[in-house]
Amino acid sequence: DEVADLIRGGAVGIIPTDTKYAFVADLESRAAVQALYDLKRAGLSKPMSILCRGFSDIDRYTQGFPDNVVAGRQQAFKLARRCLPGPYTFILNAGKDLPKLCLQESGGGKGGKCKMRRTVGVRISADPVCAALLARLDRPLLASTVPRDPEEEDEVEQAQDPASMVDTYERLGLGFMVDAGVRANPPSTVVDLTGGAPALLRRGA
Repeated sequence: DEVADLIRGGAVGIIPTDTKYAFVADLESRAAVQALYDLKRAGLSKPMSILCRGFSDIDRYTQGFPDNVVAGRQQAFKLARRCLPGPYTFILNAGKDLPKLCLQESGGGKGGKCKMRRTVGVRISADPVCAALLARLDRPLLASTVPRDPEEEDEVEQAQDPASMVDTYERLGLGFMVDAGVRANPPSTVVDLTGGAPALLRRGA
């Protein structure tokens, strides 16, 4: 409950998933989203995923799974039902309830830019700690893998040590860390479902 309260209050933290540890923030808090992007040193073009509680969250924040039935082709929804919860990220067309991405210019001035998200990656994690936290919240979390070094995207094979992540990111504004031990899991497998036929973008766990 304490972690859920921190998230509701706008804190950005690190939690375990069934693949990598991930930065998480309240999807609908502009300040929290800004803080997450600052921790990642990311700009508007950086895609991030949402950690969902279940398929109802996916239905709300996306346009759903394509319903094109082609002989011999795996239906998108059946594929997702078979894989989730699990170490998969599915790219779907964003729905109208997905908030715009609005970021301040570097330096903290009043100026900023907003961008409608056309697509979004969705996940339902099988990790029990992650699932228990999401169950205490009323919406998904914006999420992105924690790199070992904020200057690099070295997320593929590196082991993740909670103590090291706290040392690296606490000074940059990290609000909390949910420690589930050192993990060396591969990243999620990413499948794009926006074009009809499933397209494998990254083979992971």
